[in-house]
Amino acid sequence: MKHWFGCALLLAGALVSGCSKPEPPAASSPQPGTVGPKITQLYSPEPTVSAGEPAKICYGVENTKAVWIAPPMQKLSVALARCVEVQPKETTTYSLTVEGADGARVSQEITIAVGAPKAKIVNVNVSALEVKPGQTVTICYTVQNASEVTIEPPGYHGGAKAKGCASHQPVKTTTYTIAASGPGGSHDREQVTVKVQ
Repeated sequence: MKHWFGCALLLAGALVSGCSKPEPPAASSPQPGTVGPKITQLYSPEPTVSAGEPAKICYGVENTKAVWIAPPMQKLSVALARCVEVQPKETTTYSLTVEGADGARVSQEITIAVGAPKAKIVNVNVSALEVKPGQTVTICYTVQNASEVTIEPPGYHGGAKAKGCASHQPVKTTTYTIAASGPGGSHDREQVTVKVQ
């Protein structure tokens, strides 16, 4: 009787349910999964540099809480687009790693090639920037990594010497060109103008 009385009460209160066991609430739709960390770009504007020169590595990341690059291990800013400077002493492969909020990690690599050092003009000095016609002008230079240095005019060839000077007697305003060439076809050039009164 107790059982029937309970069912009668249930029927009176909820005719749709009857005496059957109530169903559990329907499960809610699952939340979309967390999107993992992503490296959207990784490149170098100049993937080959000369020995002793810095290089740039540019990157972009999404859905990331931490970014670092190695070697050496260096923490970077989380950014959609950013470039950092590295100092490779030899051809080096760098690894960029990102970590998402869930601890997932993604890595990509980029190689910076290091070639022969470039010829570079460090300094140029001229004895005077304004002279009288026929007065002697002396042009001196300091260079690095050069296998040949020239000054035009007067047709000076300094070979691989790191320092040198040339003299000239201009009769009119003259622009002197100091040029250095080095390994791998590298070139550097400076110009200076001497005014003749």
